Amino acid sequence: TMRYYNLAHNVFIFKYFTGPLECSLVQEALVHSFCQNHKKAVECALAVTKKQPESSSMFVLLGKIQMKAKKHKVKEILLHSPPSTFETAEIYFFMGQCYMEQICLLEACDAFTSAVRLCPRYADAYYQRGLCRMQLQQAKCILDFNKTLAVSPAHFQAYLSRAAYFGSKGRYSKAIMNCTEALKIEPKSVRAYLYRGALKFYNRTYKQAVEDLTTAIDLDNACVLAYYNRAISFHKLKDWKNALKDYGIVLLLETSNDTFLKVLINRALLYIELDQHDNALEDFKEVAQSKPKDRQLLQVIGLCYHRLKKYEEAVHSYSKLLKLDPFFLDGYIGRANSYMEFGHQEATKQALKDFLKAIHLDPTCIKARLCLGYNLQALAKFQKAWTQFTVAILIDPKCHLAYDGRAIVCLQMGDNFAAFQDTNAALKITTNAELLTNRGVINQFMGFLNCAMKDYQQAITIDPNYALAYFNAANIYLLNRQFSQVLEAISGKKITLIYSLLPCIESYSGSSNCKERSKCCSARERMRKFVMSNRATTPVYLMEDSLGKMQAFSIVR
Repeated sequence: TMRYYNLAHNVFIFKYFTGPLECSLVQEALVHSFCQNHKKAVECALAVTKKQPESSSMFVLLGKIQMKAKKHKVKEILLHSPPSTFETAEIYFFMGQCYMEQICLLEACDAFTSAVRLCPRYADAYYQRGLCRMQLQQAKCILDFNKTLAVSPAHFQAYLSRAAYFGSKGRYSKAIMNCTEALKIEPKSVRAYLYRGALKFYNRTYKQAVEDLTTAIDLDNACVLAYYNRAISFHKLKDWKNALKDYGIVLLLETSNDTFLKVLINRALLYIELDQHDNALEDFKEVAQSKPKDRQLLQVIGLCYHRLKKYEEAVHSYSKLLKLDPFFLDGYIGRANSYMEFGHQEATKQALKDFLKAIHLDPTCIKARLCLGYNLQALAKFQKAWTQFTVAILIDPKCHLAYDGRAIVCLQMGDNFAAFQDTNAALKITTNAELLTNRGVINQFMGFLNCAMKDYQQAITIDPNYALAYFNAANIYLLNRQFSQVLEAISGKKITLIYSLLPCIESYSGSSNCKERSKCCSARERMRKFVMSNRATTPVYLMEDSLGKMQAFSIVR
């Protein structure tokens, strides 16, 4: 690179040396510099400048040696007795590099400008000025990269820098084209394949990104960034097996703590998508050792405990989070949802307090309003629950969960028509198996069995694995004495509630007494209980967006 100077670059100075003493001192300085013995190299170069104080080339040599020794405050040395035009331009170029090392970008830009004024075809000076301007976030940096390529069409670094510029502006196609041009110059450049793979990732062409990153790995099988970026590309492609494999390789190779933690977070998120919450929890806990005060991390650990039905541990995690930040709204919602799972009145009341705190922090929070509505519903405070769902609808008229929640409360209060209207409003916003099944239940309560059956069948069409739709359809068949259809509807559906119907079906089909049949199976009561108990899972569903905040996907260019 431009920072590392080799011996060949300094050969031109020998024409200025006349005596054997000076020549040997210069050679000694170069040898010491090459061997990284910078102190001796500087001493030899200083001795030469004392012997020939009028020789500008000696001062250039001294400046270069000092730069290699990372002693960048050598501007006065480089300015000593400016020689011919090209040498003066080169001196300004080296001064610019010194300024860049000291992060004096404006001064560096001026130095490179002086260099190109003296030598208009100085490609490296244009390139370095482009880098300066890019760091200064000046759009005209692209002009310098263009000039570099106009002077030197085979300038590999200029193509990559231009790709980085276009990538930063979201113009991924142009950036990819520049990486392709760079690869024509250096076909085995790992960095170029890394860049192009990263850009293809951002361009959402994940399969092509995997191809480039695989090529980078073939060229350098110890390239951590290639494995890491390929892992998240596999992750986006939902190729879980290969993603886990690459994450594991990165964990074995990586020494950087930051990347190590990102990999653990990404792998934990992948485990969550695979419903392996125990593995996800272990990864999150390992990250928490390095980030014990990370609020989002504590939140998602609490969520994992919740999914694993370790509700006391979930409450502990959320409580720890709220001690760190008493104003963390999602912490109150998460802890309240965990309390709700305890299954007794005292915990439900404690959950009520947390939901009220969340609403006090943000009265417009839809999640808090909905969860409070479900909580009040569980406490049999139906009118108050109805009010919370109504407020949620006023805040967000497109919230189908609020309409659905209010519909269930209306159903519990005996207002079937209001429940029907709210469910229809929810279905206008979105159509899913749960809403259709709920409308079927309402139709069934209102005595419209044909409409109810149509809703259940439509729900099954949308989601063939939605067991509640089969269960409710079986109830209607049962009421109509269509026993073969009942058995067909529930066959293969491994759910406790459905299998609990089998003894009723057998008893029902063998009895001729209507009263006896009604005792065996009360369809309405079963449907009501199932719908009510099914609502308990909704607060957990509402917490899903907390996972989105934990996303650690990142491409390192």
